[in-house]
Amino acid sequence: MEAWNRAGVAIGEGVDPSQVDADVVAMQLDVDPAAGLSAQEAARRLEADGPNELRGKKPIPTWRRVVAQFQDPLIYLLLAAVAISLASWVVQGAEGAPVDAIVIAAIVVLNAILGYTQEAKAEDAVAALGTMTAALSMVLREGELMRVPSAELVRGDVLVLNEGDAVGADARLLTASALRVQEASLTGESEAVTKSPTTLIHPASLGDRVNMVYKGTAVAQGVGRAVVTGVGMSTEVGAIAEMLEATVEEPTPCRTRSAASARCSVPSWSPSPSS
Repeated sequence: MEAWNRAGVAIGEGVDPSQVDADVVAMQLDVDPAAGLSAQEAARRLEADGPNELRGKKPIPTWRRVVAQFQDPLIYLLLAAVAISLASWVVQGAEGAPVDAIVIAAIVVLNAILGYTQEAKAEDAVAALGTMTAALSMVLREGELMRVPSAELVRGDVLVLNEGDAVGADARLLTASALRVQEASLTGESEAVTKSPTTLIHPASLGDRVNMVYKGTAVAQGVGRAVVTGVGMSTEVGAIAEMLEATVEEPTPCRTRSAASARCSVPSWSPSPSS
């Protein structure tokens, strides 16, 4: 997304639209705030920038996710312990069930189930964000109000915000009247934030950018209009989705040691005639 200075000159990436006058933002995005984009221009921008959706990882087949739970040096040691216990039980011809082998195998299976469940939740996090932010948005196009799927919003669209609306994209406020927005999904702030189109003089944290509204938040009170400055993965919620995708599970100390030198020991046990 292009960035601007207060004089309206494009100066490249990295400048926060909250520090730019609203009319300058609209000018740089080549949109008339009183009429909005034309249908043809909106279609062109949608084709160029892609849909206003969060990008998720390609789904991993279930069988691969299951197999991955057993690909660990510690698991190899436990499986080896199961095999040794079973072999000892067979050689000794002991009566009853091989209790040691069953207990260790149960631990391995339980670990796989827990690991699979945790990974499934992590991989579904982006999809959950996408579902949370999917909605219809009221926009101004060619001077007329219309509702469009939020996935079809483009940079330069003029959002018309009313109480109860979900905000479909990141946008710079043009006007606001008693406008308050619930931003708990982004900032964790339980109270709705009062919004104003006044240009900020100094950089501010996300929760203090009162002249901006963000995808995934909701209008708690009032009305307003805003010009879309970010869509899809270029939004603040998109940044959260990218962090979720980039999150790598850190190995436990035991796994780290076992991977480095196979020093993770299995609890000692010795087969007995009764097992």
